Amino acid sequence: MRALQVTRHGEPEDVLAVVDVEPERPGPGEVRIRAAAAALNHNDIARCRGTLVSVAKDPPFTIGMDLCGTVDAVGPGAEEWLGRRVVAIAKDALGGIAEQVVAPAAGVFDAPAGLDDVQAAAFLIPFHTTHLALFRRGGLADGDTLLVTAAASGLGTAAVQLGSAAGARVIAAVGSADKAEVCTQLGADDVVVLGAGDEAVDLADSVLDLTADHGADVVCDLVGGDLVAPSWRCTAREGRYLAVGFTDDDQNGMTGRPIRMASIGNFSIVGVLGAWVDDLDPGMRRFGFNPFTRADGDEVHAALCQLVADGRITPHVGRVVTMDEAGAALADHRDRRSTGRTIVQIA
Repeated sequence: MRALQVTRHGEPEDVLAVVDVEPERPGPGEVRIRAAAAALNHNDIARCRGTLVSVAKDPPFTIGMDLCGTVDAVGPGAEEWLGRRVVAIAKDALGGIAEQVVAPAAGVFDAPAGLDDVQAAAFLIPFHTTHLALFRRGGLADGDTLLVTAAASGLGTAAVQLGSAAGARVIAAVGSADKAEVCTQLGADDVVVLGAGDEAVDLADSVLDLTADHGADVVCDLVGGDLVAPSWRCTAREGRYLAVGFTDDDQNGMTGRPIRMASIGNFSIVGVLGAWVDDLDPGMRRFGFNPFTRADGDEVHAALCQLVADGRITPHVGRVVTMDEAGAALADHRDRRSTGRTIVQIA
């Protein structure tokens, strides 16, 4: 089968190649999916570079995290999934950009009926993660003010839509005017164009100006890095800063930062991990890994499927590419030249 593999560590446009590999057989509690489409993620860039510290992997290996397709083989305990059209997270969040993909059944869900294969491939990670973040962890409510950083990204466009659907006032923070237009079309009430160099604006000052110094009740931060400090400064009293993404952090967010600002600001720093795990490895738990369960995932998925059916949310697909074009497309993600999700058409 054809698969998109990292051949050596480096930049994605230099090290990715489409190769022929043997398909894997699903083991106990696993399924194999005949992939129709798969998504590109910022984590794929870190994997190409060999800098993803949470799940290290030596080349060659197949990249790709989330996908849509039809289950064509199952292992013991996963028989119920055979023949179903699904969205899924690949095993170890690896191997998703291939013609056949093995995934644990705990990370497999029925594809929303209202989405085609490309849209469904863009759905799972952004909407599951941001729904968990905004509602279960952030307690977002009608009338709250929500700030979303990297709001034109895959997760950002999902958070903007979910916040708008919940009746929140949505402030989208983006890097350019074209990305601002995307967020406005998806329901953002206000947009802060951060700019760069001499045209850069301060995020905290902009949000406080827009809210008469109240700040954002919920901050969905998908970036980390230099946006953390200004995000904290404009989080409302008793607000919730959601640590969701770390694309601008050294070591993918595994480095520390002083937290006294949370004390003087009287706000909460809330961790979010979009993963559904029932059988947690004891070593990972001792490390600190403590995800929600598959039952929690089923609740999130049902709520999202209803929003899709009601026409309240739709994955924002900025671009569809082939496997051969994926390396260049990841370079565009790295250089902030993309919006929404980039989907690799496989079938």
